[in-house]
Amino acid sequence: MLKGQFAGESIFVQILILLILILVGMFFFTGFSLALASILYEVSVAEALDTLSEFHRGGSREVFKLVQGFTSLGTFLFPALVGAYFFSKQPSDLLGSQKFPKPALFIVICLIAMAYSMGALSDLLFRFSSTIPWPEAFLESFEESQELMLGTYENILRISGPIDFVQVLIIMAFIPALAEESLFRGLLQPLLARHINPHFAILLTSLAFALLHNQHLAFLSIFVLGIILGYLRHWTQSIWPSTLLHLFNNASIVILVYGFDYDYRAALEAQSGVNWFETGSLLVVFGLSLFFFRRLSLKQVMD
Repeated sequence: MLKGQFAGESIFVQILILLILILVGMFFFTGFSLALASILYEVSVAEALDTLSEFHRGGSREVFKLVQGFTSLGTFLFPALVGAYFFSKQPSDLLGSQKFPKPALFIVICLIAMAYSMGALSDLLFRFSSTIPWPEAFLESFEESQELMLGTYENILRISGPIDFVQVLIIMAFIPALAEESLFRGLLQPLLARHINPHFAILLTSLAFALLHNQHLAFLSIFVLGIILGYLRHWTQSIWPSTLLHLFNNASIVILVYGFDYDYRAALEAQSGVNWFETGSLLVVFGLSLFFFRRLSLKQVMD
C-alpha cells in the first residue's frame, strides 16, 4: 500500500524520511541484539553496553560481533530496503539490485585487480592527511579516535579459528559491504541524482559515507573510496560492482590477518618511506583496471 507513496516528494522530505528510518532501524536492531546477547551470553544489557563502549580496550568479542552485525543491518540495510519501497514503484530498479553487469567474469577480474591495488592509493592519501599541520586540539582528537579504531580492530581481529574467521569476515566484510552500499550507492546516490547533477550526487554521497566512518586521518582515503564506488554504481546502474569492491576491500584485511599474520597496527603506524616503484606499479594496475571496467560498462550500454 505504501509502495512508491513518497516518490513524488521533494528531496528534503525524502532525506528526512530516510533519516527517521535510519534512527528507527538503529535503535530497534541494536536494542534487539542487546536483549539477545543478554540471553545468549548471560550478561545484563548494561554489561553488554559496557562491552561495546570499552571494546577497544578489550571485551567480549562474541557480544560485540552479535551487536555489531545487527546494528549494521538496522542502520544501513533496513532503511535502504524500506526507503526504496517508499520512494519508488520499482524498488529494485532504484536500488540497482536487479542485474549484474556483463561480461560478469571480466567485471569481477577488474574489481579484484582494483581491490588488490587500491591500497597504494589509500596509503598515499593517509600519509598526506598525516602531514597536514592540524591545530593541536584537532591532533589530540584525531589521535584519540585513531587509537579507539586501532584498539577495536585489534580486538575483533584476534581470530581464534576457522569458525571465528568466518564470523569476523561476515561482520567486517559481508554485512558492511551489502548494508552500506545498499544505503549509500543503492538509495541515497540515485535519490540525489534525481534532483542534482549525478557527479555532484556522487560527491555528496561520498562525503556522507566518509563522515559516517568517523576516522579523521583516514577521512580522505574513505572519501576517495566512496567516489570510486559511486562511479562504479553510476556507470553500470547496478549496486553489485560497488558492493563487491567494498567486500573485497574489507575482506582483504581479515584474510591478511588470519592467513598471513598481518600486523594491522604496525602497518598503519609505520613511518617508513614510500616504495615508489611498488606504489607506482600498484597505481598503474589500479588505473588500468578502472579504465577497463569503464570500457566494459560503456560496451554494455551500447549493446
